[in-house]
Amino acid sequence: MLGKDAKWCRLGRKTNPGVTVMSKKKMSCRAVKKIGKTTRPKVTTDCETLSKMQLRQRYKHEANTHRNMLTREKSHGAVIHRDFRDFASFLRHVGSIPALGATLDRIDNADPEYGPGKVRWADKRTQNNNKSDTLIFYYSRTGFTYTVSQLAKLRGVAPSTIRKRKERGWSDDEIIEGRRAAPTSQQSERAQFHVAPQPSARTAPSRWARDIAFQRMAERYRDMREDGHPEEVMPSYEFLIEEFPEHFSSVTREQYERRFAKIWPEHRPHVIFANLPPAQQELIRKIDPAYVAAVNAKEDVKRMLKSKV
Repeated sequence: MLGKDAKWCRLGRKTNPGVTVMSKKKMSCRAVKKIGKTTRPKVTTDCETLSKMQLRQRYKHEANTHRNMLTREKSHGAVIHRDFRDFASFLRHVGSIPALGATLDRIDNADPEYGPGKVRWADKRTQNNNKSDTLIFYYSRTGFTYTVSQLAKLRGVAPSTIRKRKERGWSDDEIIEGRRAAPTSQQSERAQFHVAPQPSARTAPSRWARDIAFQRMAERYRDMREDGHPEEVMPSYEFLIEEFPEHFSSVTREQYERRFAKIWPEHRPHVIFANLPPAQQELIRKIDPAYVAAVNAKEDVKRMLKSKV
């Protein structure tokens, strides 16, 4: 089973959620499989002549996409290029929506940034083909299926860690539960011919377990940074409610914050505070003000030394 934290870990869906920053709408028959940049002279003229309010009123679908994209920065840790923050600049780069139902798609899902040359208008099929979640894991105890990104989020590891476990021969159940199963009787018989040295001190296993847990957490954050994934202690409250309402609709924000506070000490030595989503930075200021004060003091010293150079 998934253990006492099953409420936070036993998640899955029968379908593979898409990567979209717009509300889902029926795709028009005019939509093509892949839609590239479609900036037209009229769009450029409108961006230069209309007021901000007039521009948003004329391009309502594009304005909703832009607004939702900015929201994902807070709720999902999305990276937004400076040229995409202003709606007029965003519209100049991506153009108007070419067909009803097209949504904004990152061309390279390994790159978390929404920026010029990195996004396109695409239909649902193109987005699904572009997703990195081609591996599907089936949990025999519940019948749920999981994608790589879901398990990475829920287990607090980088997507590459999930894929590596698959390559090493972990079963779907083991990958979903985050640990190897107990050895079978046949494996135990083979193991009896090789006796591993036993620790002499009683406290050694506990110390070793802590060291292993510390090392794994360090590897988790290193993998996230190397893979270019947003750095976060755990999935945001908004992400859990939005992506898995059937499991988290009853979870209150207070419960979420208690859970965050419980696991925070394990993450504290490894995080780069400045890299965390703003919402998690604010939560850490609330639960661990001494840590934040120390981080700020360290940054002040760095700035002072830099100014003297």
